[in-house]
Amino acid sequence: MPNDTSPIDEALIETLDRDGAICLRGAFGPEWVDLAAEGIRRNIESPGALFQSFSPNDKGAFYSDIWSRRHIPELETFALESPSAAIAARCLRTPAVRLLQDTWFYKSPGTQARTPWHHDNVVLGPFCSIWVALDPIPREAALEFVRGSHRWNKLFMPANFFEGEQEALPAVEEFYARYHGEFDISASDTFSRVPDIQGHREEYDILSWDMEPGDCLVFHARTLHGSPGNTLDHDTRRMVTRWVDETAVLAPHGRTVVDRLVAEGFEVDLAVGAPIRGNLFPVLSPLG
Repeated sequence: MPNDTSPIDEALIETLDRDGAICLRGAFGPEWVDLAAEGIRRNIESPGALFQSFSPNDKGAFYSDIWSRRHIPELETFALESPSAAIAARCLRTPAVRLLQDTWFYKSPGTQARTPWHHDNVVLGPFCSIWVALDPIPREAALEFVRGSHRWNKLFMPANFFEGEQEALPAVEEFYARYHGEFDISASDTFSRVPDIQGHREEYDILSWDMEPGDCLVFHARTLHGSPGNTLDHDTRRMVTRWVDETAVLAPHGRTVVDRLVAEGFEVDLAVGAPIRGNLFPVLSPLG
């Protein structure tokens, strides 16, 4: 399939570095959109070990799966051959990138569950996500970012990370809390609580864009982000790949995620503080 990536100039990369997120219009042609959509359809019919249904009591459906490319050929092709790697390499200013993760999100009409405000910090170092819209997604349903939050020099954790036992969380919040990992912070001020952005939106500079199929968002993993449910009259599907460079390492609290992967039969051998390596994280050199 052809590579649809148009040149990403230095000014755009500087905007990404400053704001933490950018929108690229038409970066993925219809063939990539259709391929990812078919992969998601097949994945829902054939869930992987890490498949999640985040809205069991909701009138809508909110699904996701992780590392599905291992058994869904369409997602494998998208992850390894689409413009994603080239976009990531250009934005991370490196000739080679490692595919950290493939994932996707599906919200049907009526889904009330929102993706909570969070950032991705199980890996430390250069780390970006590429979020591709597969359906028209107006701003009111799109992923949102707190502009510049990746530059606050803070590692954020959900409230329950600090509070221990508490009332059961909604499924999606429980998932994000669990995948932040476990780490003894009793004698450390390493982490900060995720602020109540939703309750005080007026205090934050929030970025979002109207999206058409094939548009993509590129954002630094430590940019705080979240998204609402789906009040539209059509599905909203997003295909996501996450990328690191050769210097990114597993964070101390990332051991929990590695243990979960091993328990589910994934071939992964990562050490805390060590660079991301192994067959699950292939290296691509799209810029030569």
